Amino acid sequence: MAIVRGKLADIITIPATVGSLYANPAATTSFVKGFTLFNGNTTAETVKLYNVPDSTGSLGAAAVANQFLEISLAPLETFVFEFPADGAVLVDTNDSIQGLTNTASKVTFQIHGVKDI
Repeated sequence: MAIVRGKLADIITIPATVGSLYANPAATTSFVKGFTLFNGNTTAETVKLYNVPDSTGSLGAAAVANQFLEISLAPLETFVFEFPADGAVLVDTNDSIQGLTNTASKVTFQIHGVKDI
């Protein structure tokens, strides 16, 4: 195994219906240290994020039981979130960070961390 530093994934926009923002690749442990959100809309956006365990190797379902953040972002506001210690550790294939916001393609999501491959 080797620690790979750098970005976990490209910056993306959050959908209006819950969707995967980052899914752990096969044969990888991802240490999600945090993320940056930016609301590019002219109105406030509420963002909900979930740390979702896989479902027998497939993407699992977001639910209140795995939600870890709900925040309202003002127009043009940036929010940086950091997990404590090793972060959110994603071990199984398709363990994921999922999310949604009011208006699709208005809030960007940039994930930070390292991979052990």
